[in-house]
Amino acid sequence: MKPLVGWELGGPCVRPRVPARLGEPAWSPAQLLRDLHLRLGLPQTEATAAERVPTYVQALDAVVKRAAESATAAPPFYAKSFAVDSLGTAKTLLSWRDALVDAGWNGKPVAGGGDRLDALAAIELAGVEPLPPGRTDCLARIEQELRTSPKHRIYDALTLVEEHTLWPARWQSVFVLLEQRGTVITQLVPEVAEKPASTDLGILHQMLRGDIPSRRKDEGSAVSGDGTLLLLRGDTPGDLAELTAALLAKHRENAVVVRGGGGALLDAALARQGLPQQGQAGSSEWRPAMQLLPLALELAYAPRDPYRVLELLTLPVGPFQGMLGAQLARAVAKQPGVGGTEWLQQKAKVTQRLRESRLRVRAGEGIVESRAAMDADADAHVAERMQRVTDWIESPCIAAADGPGAPREALVAVATRVRTFLQKRFALPEGVGVAIYGAALAQADAMVAALSRDHHEFIPREEMRHLLDSVVRSADSLDLSIETAGRIDHVDHPSALLAAANTVVFWGFVGGTERRPTLPPWHRAERAALEAAGVVFPDPGELLRTESHAWRRGILAARERVIFVVPSTVKGAPVAAHPTWDEIAARLGLHDDKSAACITHYPQAVLASASASASASALVPLTPIDPLHLPEGRAAWTIPAARIAAASDVLQTSATALDTLASCPLRFVLGRYAKLRPGALAKVASGPLLNGSLGHRLVEELHRERAFELDDGEFAIRAESVLDALLPTEGATLLLAGAAFERSQLVPQLVKAMRELRFYLVDSGWRIAAVEEAVETTSTLGTLSGRIDVRLENDEGKQAVLDLKWGASSYKELLETGRAVQLAAYVHALHSKAPKDATVPKRSIPPAAYFTLSAAKVLTADKRMGLNEDDTLDGATLDDTWRRVEKTARLVQESLRSGKIYVAATKRALPLLEALGISQTDHATHYAVGKQDDACKYCDYPAICGTAWEAVR
Repeated sequence: MKPLVGWELGGPCVRPRVPARLGEPAWSPAQLLRDLHLRLGLPQTEATAAERVPTYVQALDAVVKRAAESATAAPPFYAKSFAVDSLGTAKTLLSWRDALVDAGWNGKPVAGGGDRLDALAAIELAGVEPLPPGRTDCLARIEQELRTSPKHRIYDALTLVEEHTLWPARWQSVFVLLEQRGTVITQLVPEVAEKPASTDLGILHQMLRGDIPSRRKDEGSAVSGDGTLLLLRGDTPGDLAELTAALLAKHRENAVVVRGGGGALLDAALARQGLPQQGQAGSSEWRPAMQLLPLALELAYAPRDPYRVLELLTLPVGPFQGMLGAQLARAVAKQPGVGGTEWLQQKAKVTQRLRESRLRVRAGEGIVESRAAMDADADAHVAERMQRVTDWIESPCIAAADGPGAPREALVAVATRVRTFLQKRFALPEGVGVAIYGAALAQADAMVAALSRDHHEFIPREEMRHLLDSVVRSADSLDLSIETAGRIDHVDHPSALLAAANTVVFWGFVGGTERRPTLPPWHRAERAALEAAGVVFPDPGELLRTESHAWRRGILAARERVIFVVPSTVKGAPVAAHPTWDEIAARLGLHDDKSAACITHYPQAVLASASASASASALVPLTPIDPLHLPEGRAAWTIPAARIAAASDVLQTSATALDTLASCPLRFVLGRYAKLRPGALAKVASGPLLNGSLGHRLVEELHRERAFELDDGEFAIRAESVLDALLPTEGATLLLAGAAFERSQLVPQLVKAMRELRFYLVDSGWRIAAVEEAVETTSTLGTLSGRIDVRLENDEGKQAVLDLKWGASSYKELLETGRAVQLAAYVHALHSKAPKDATVPKRSIPPAAYFTLSAAKVLTADKRMGLNEDDTLDGATLDDTWRRVEKTARLVQESLRSGKIYVAATKRALPLLEALGISQTDHATHYAVGKQDDACKYCDYPAICGTAWEAVR
């Protein structure tokens, strides 16, 4: 065996083409280390950071405590940092320790090393649990085995890409021991292109080799723009991918891409050009299964974050897939929290639906069972599913908001529960479980190990997050595209380009893609003591020289052309050109944009040249294609009448739907017939919606307790107490970090609104008879059902409706313009419910009003609500509103039955009454929105009708 070993050879590598290379693998240092373990018969014992860092924390803590107990010993140099951030301090010091071991340190005190090295030696000898071995410890074990085991030859030869003197001292020792066993170790001489002609590339080669001097500033540019040296510039990698792929399609023969900036965008562009894909792997910490552990741990702490609850409920591979998660997600979206009225209602609904679904499944299986057996099976199934809700979400938080943190053992139990769940899913057939849950299971294993080794009794939320993110969490590798046969060669770093090529493309030729050596944290005296002890670090200057030489070598490998691709931004962050470009520009005399213009190309300029002269567009072939325009929003949609006619005859819906039908028929059809709904995460109650919901519930709870009968002082205290109890279950977003300001404003605002409501009831003679009372009435649309926020009555037995709203201005406008459809529907429902007596003249419909919680004010156009005349608004009666909306709704229903669906507010849309063919003189007798845009308020479908994108068309 004759391995080739280099720092960047863990991935793709381009070597000189020979008939075969059997027994000559290209390895990275980690791959060589793994093979040495195998050949020496040693087990692979490298531990994870989740095992090593918490163990190192214990060692650091032991040294700190011993120093504190000693009357003479000074605290170690890291004591203050360790007290603030034990994990971060341990992680940093562990990296220092591993670098020392790599450089030849044996863990013993270094003579004259000073306090810091003495402290690291004391940590090694702390006497606590042994530190699990890392990669450097495995290398040290290999070195020891090579010294003591029988001296048989392991490899015939070993070829190094980088000079052996640049490797860490322990690797150098391993190379010497391998040579003593008969392995011939040589230095690779990479293949470069022969000296090219006097082209731009040829001149650059000669300058890089030192054959000719670089241009002085007063001599001007050395390039002519002959196409052998190209600089592609653009705003983003996406802008440059298509042009780069087109150039590779044109110069495909023996081309190589140095993918310094990741190749996903370039790979997609290659496919669009009809070229084989190179294959691109990515990594992500945010794949769904890998979110299960972080979410479960977050929900162990109070206050419980409703957004995290929603994420867990809607996680596609979580414990609440299907109906159970969807139903409970609706509850959390409407009332952010767990355990509120909406949560309990949805939980009851889903319990019944799960039971019915299970019974249908069992009946469909064809197994003959008694009814009692089927009921028992269904009950057990439902109990198991609902127990998940209890275990994962409803169980009390194990860490109070004002406590020291979560007990470590309780967090271990949470992580173990996640691991058990993932283990069951991991066993899915055909490797599906491994692909979906493998990385998540490894993460859960690591977290259990890390928590088990942690020395804290209680772990605060931030410490838990730190442990998870910096020690446990790792990116899950995934294939973004698959390598296909006949692909263009590529490497991730120019040091893996070991053969000459016709064309070399430096994709993502920006700063940050180069290797930068880690500077040792030791000062001069410490380095001198370490060198005296045989601990030697590679010279950072020499490492930089080697890195610079690798990039120059990539340029020298090009026979015909080199293409540098330099975006201005990557992932939104501005970037500079690679440092090697500064050397190239200085050598060639490219001191400004003007001097480099002949070799610089921009994608936009190349596209613009499609209609210019042929010579201008000679860089790549261009095929002009007319852009596709966004479609124009329609005035109406037409569908087969049979699709909607049957459904439109009988409908049971809400009063709000009647308003929607008479405002925008398309919105009504999409919501009521097509049943399109936004996702739960997209509509979590917040702002006015959340404030109004809390106000509703506050009135309901205060009425249930008969608190409105208290005097003002006691009532205010009770209102604030009830609101505080509602926040954790129905307004938990207001308890999160950063919401203190909103909460401090809302609580007194709602308490003031409750007091003003009580004052109004006392002054007007009304009293609350019912809250959230279900009512029904008939209409053109069918049966309308809803819930009256507050039903009032007085001593005379008269009734009224009070609808609670958060805002004021829009509802004031509805009353003044006769568009309060919801109030009109509620009072008609009350009127139809009233007992009929033929001897009594026909009674008028009850009065109604809005109560705005934000302004703590009653809004009404009906004097019977008991307001002063100056406070009563001028507006149409609710009876008139009802008649007009019914007339418009009947016409819309007729248009729907014919398959015509009108749109409210697109540019081509007519006002609805005009579209329905109603003459101008009859508009006053029909219902119409004030402005076309009013129909779009709170609409979920602007992207369907076109109003969302008409402005940018």
